[in-house]
Parts: sequence; C-alpha cells; structure tokens
Amino acid sequence: MAKQKKPVHRVQMTEGKRNIIHQLLEEYESRQLRIFRKL
Repeated sequence: MAKQKKPVHRVQMTEGKRNIIHQLLEEYESRQLRIFRKL
C-alpha cells in the first residue's frame, strides 16, 4: 500500500531571513578560512 506524501510546507523567505542566512554563511566561510590558514 503506497503511502501518500504530505504537502511540503514552504516557508516564505523574507528579506530579513535572507540577510540573516547570508550573514551566517559569510561568518562561517571566514571562520573556515582562518582555520585553514592555521594548518
């Protein structure tokens, strides 16, 4: 018996959320670079 898939709840991406995610990614990348330079 095939299980019916539930519809995926799409979260509206607001400008604020996009900025937060972008900022976190930039911070993560710069941290990775610093760690990489230490090796």
